[in-house]
Amino acid sequence: QGHARVDRVEPGAVRLADGTRLPAGAVVVGVGARPATAWLAGSGVELGAHGEVLADDRLRTSVPDVYAVGDCASFPSARYGERLLVHHWDNALQGPRTVAADILGETPAAYDPVPYFWSEQFGRFVQYAGHHTAGDRMVWRGDPAGPSWTVCWLCEDRLVALLAVGRPRDLAQGRRLIEAGRTMDADALADPARPLKNATAG
Repeated sequence: QGHARVDRVEPGAVRLADGTRLPAGAVVVGVGARPATAWLAGSGVELGAHGEVLADDRLRTSVPDVYAVGDCASFPSARYGERLLVHHWDNALQGPRTVAADILGETPAAYDPVPYFWSEQFGRFVQYAGHHTAGDRMVWRGDPAGPSWTVCWLCEDRLVALLAVGRPRDLAQGRRLIEAGRTMDADALADPARPLKNATAG
C-alpha cells in the first residue's frame, strides 16, 4: 500500500484513509527525523533535499571555516558510494575528531565512519552497523524466532551491514570487517557457531 495514509489503528488491523482495513498482528511506527536547519536560510550554507547541511569529506560546509557535525549534516561516503545522512548519536560523537584535525591543519583522513546504533527492545539488545540497500544479499545467522540471531548484508561478497540481536560479539567483529572492506564466505557466515572473523573469504 505505497503512499497510503493511515487513518487509525484498531485491534488487529490498520484502517487506511480510503476505508481499506488491513489485518495486522503487530504495527511498527517509524516517526523519522528532519534536521532543524531553517535558520540557515540565506546564510550561504548549502542544504540538501532533506534540509540537511551538505558537508564534504572533512565535514566542511559551503561557507569557508564553517563545519557541520552530527545528524544535521550529510557527508559523501566512499565506502558506500553515496551521500549519507545518519541520525544516530555515534555519528555526532565521531565527527568532532575530523573537524578538530582539519582546524589544526593536520590533514585528517576523510570522514567515512561505519554507521552504528543500538537499542534495547523487549529485553533484547539490538545493534546495527553499516549501511545496506534493497539490492544487497541478506544472510541469516541463527533462528530469527530465537532469543539471539544476526542478519548480515553483503554487496559483491563484501560485508556492508549487520543487525545483531543478543549477539554483541557478531557486532564487534562485523563492524571491524566492514571497516576493512573484507569479502566473506556466505556459507561460513550463515553458521551462527562460527565467529564472524573466521567467515572471511580466502
